[in-house]
Amino acid sequence: MAGSNKKDMNQNDVVDSAKAFFTSFGILFLVFLIALVGSAIFPKHGEEAQDGGQTAKIDAEAVYKANCASCHGQNLEGAFGPALTTAGSKYSADDIAKIIKEGKGGMPAGVLKKQPEIQAVAEWLAQHK
Repeated sequence: MAGSNKKDMNQNDVVDSAKAFFTSFGILFLVFLIALVGSAIFPKHGEEAQDGGQTAKIDAEAVYKANCASCHGQNLEGAFGPALTTAGSKYSADDIAKIIKEGKGGMPAGVLKKQPEIQAVAEWLAQHK
């Protein structure tokens, strides 16, 4: 009987350690799910939401200079691409955003990929009349 007690204790230890493992795993899995849902709901640090006035936080001129100025000039004067000094008198912000997304003429589509940046640059250019 003494031998069977030791065997029972080992089986109980295995069962207890398995329960502890699955409890720990369950808690970690729950934390992971909470983090995953949280990252889907809340924007990451440094990224702006697509609405709610968040485009005001984006420096549209800096985005323009980093991505557009090589073709349209540092001061919107034009270079390889047309001048944009009076873009707002010809196009609305929505029209400009569409051109940025889809391209036009020699301008390729998708130069800017983030919607908040596209909207900020489009609104900024639409003010130039």
